Amino acid sequence: MALTVQQKNGTTELQQALSIELTKVRETINKQSKSKFSGISEIITDIIDLNGKMLRPQMSIVSAHFGEYQSEKSIKLAAAVEMLHMATLIHDDIIDDSKLRRNKESIQSKYGKDMAVYAGDYLLSKVMGMLNNNDYDGEHMQKIAKAIEHICESELLQFHSKFQFMTVKNYLRVVSGKTAALFAVSMYAGAYESKCSERLSNLLGRIGYELGIAFQIIDDILDFSDDQALVGKSTHNDLKKGYYTLPVIYSFQREDASVLQKSEVELLELVKKKKGLEKARALAQKYTNRAYRKIDALPDCDAKLVLSELARQLLDRKY
Repeated sequence: MALTVQQKNGTTELQQALSIELTKVRETINKQSKSKFSGISEIITDIIDLNGKMLRPQMSIVSAHFGEYQSEKSIKLAAAVEMLHMATLIHDDIIDDSKLRRNKESIQSKYGKDMAVYAGDYLLSKVMGMLNNNDYDGEHMQKIAKAIEHICESELLQFHSKFQFMTVKNYLRVVSGKTAALFAVSMYAGAYESKCSERLSNLLGRIGYELGIAFQIIDDILDFSDDQALVGKSTHNDLKKGYYTLPVIYSFQREDASVLQKSEVELLELVKKKKGLEKARALAQKYTNRAYRKIDALPDCDAKLVLSELARQLLDRKY
């Protein structure tokens, strides 16, 4: 059951309980992903450390508090969602040849691409095993499978658009699958598995979707930062690899494709000059406002306060 809000040094009891639950999520991930191959276990430990924010488990657990909260069930679901996300991070870094993740050496850089592929696939297999039982509604597990499908389709769309201009519409299709789909299913499944109504679960899922779109746009804006240490990962990576995200799309949507032959430094300067970053921030703000309006429509409870604060932290960030 959900906790009653009491402010203590600016922190609610639910926020304090959430911290404890996230520790249990990490323990569950370690337990569920154990392997007889020590190399895989070492990689899993590293990727947990590299992904310290645990955003999707937080969203799933907070959503579960809108209903009849069952700690063990919600923690296992949150762990599965995070393991799915961890697998996509490992695979993303392989594709992008990223050297850094959260200011530390990425899995593919530290252990090699072969071991990174094996670790990502291993995590995916464990997720399927964790959710393939009678504890969870089969229809909602289909939604998680659909989210994986959307992630793959979005990555393929992005890959086939390398070194080409993409429309804003197609960019949003990529963002929807890469990030928003998993945010949405995290919140929807967390709520529904805690016996929230279909209407409330769908509303929370839509909030996750809007937050996911805004979050990814902000992430793409941060890729233009000159402060790699602050952002915590390799910057200008998308531009180097020919992935032209929203700031570039807004800057050059009326330009001839020949502009893309300019150097990375020239393109960065043009994006700033043409206010591509400001235009991208405006669209992120649009999705942010949509998310806040939907949060306002939620029933008043402790979880609503915590979700509002979590949304603020997600969207008002420099890394």
